[in-house]
Amino acid sequence: MFVLVLTACAQVPGGQVDPSSDSPPPASPHAGAESAAIGLVNIWRVSGAEGETTDTWLRLDVPEFQLWRDCGMIQGSWGASESLFLASTDAASGECVTGATLPRVAWLESVTGYRAQGAGWELNDANGAVVATLTIDGKPDAIPTAAEFYTEPPVITDAMREELRQPAALPEGSSPATPENLVGRWLPVAISGATDPHVLFAADGTWTGSDGCNGGQGRWGADGAGGLLTTSGASTLMACDGAPVPFWVAEARLASVDGGVLRLLDAGGSELGELKHD
Repeated sequence: MFVLVLTACAQVPGGQVDPSSDSPPPASPHAGAESAAIGLVNIWRVSGAEGETTDTWLRLDVPEFQLWRDCGMIQGSWGASESLFLASTDAASGECVTGATLPRVAWLESVTGYRAQGAGWELNDANGAVVATLTIDGKPDAIPTAAEFYTEPPVITDAMREELRQPAALPEGSSPATPENLVGRWLPVAISGATDPHVLFAADGTWTGSDGCNGGQGRWGADGAGGLLTTSGASTLMACDGAPVPFWVAEARLASVDGGVLRLLDAGGSELGELKHD
């Protein structure tokens, strides 16, 4: 019954469904049920967001978003769980770009969660306040600096459903990581060499880290029940004698803290790495 409810939520509201997908896709090994977050995939008119006009649209594809403003289009990555929502900006076009500086989308970068509101959604900050409302209401006009297909809703595919699928449960006996006990600087438990692989989970919901040579950064959120959600930006790809900590963080969907050891796990519950407080 719980799965059926989530499936219904995923259809209303939502983007176009791939007509070749006549039946639910097979779940990944050990993964959970289909997520209500699939219902976020669409083109939405943005209302109530500070600094935005009435002609602002947010196109949520997987894993990218496009934000349409009068100046052009702003792009980035996003992710969602059953309650968490995070987005990070990484590109822009048209007059939205000033020199080499990317525009800030402060309201979108403050969003940490979402909930259904009528036929649309509310985006909320860490205090639960409504940051913006998303509704189905028209679509943006095509612009010279962006492909025209960006003016249409994404087609929901099996790959998208898998990307947003709920993660597996934490291993039995594990203690869920919480927003409070994740904050701080963490080092790999097993480390050799003179490099400094690490991750710093800041209290403001951002993270920075390194594999010892290449940096990484993004946003993070934890639901207090073991679920972890992160975004990540571009990074260099130098060969390094360290540990792939930024990769662990980017891939993690689950986290536990036991005996001072942070375990990061992927959506299927497989361990990515273990870290200890610096």
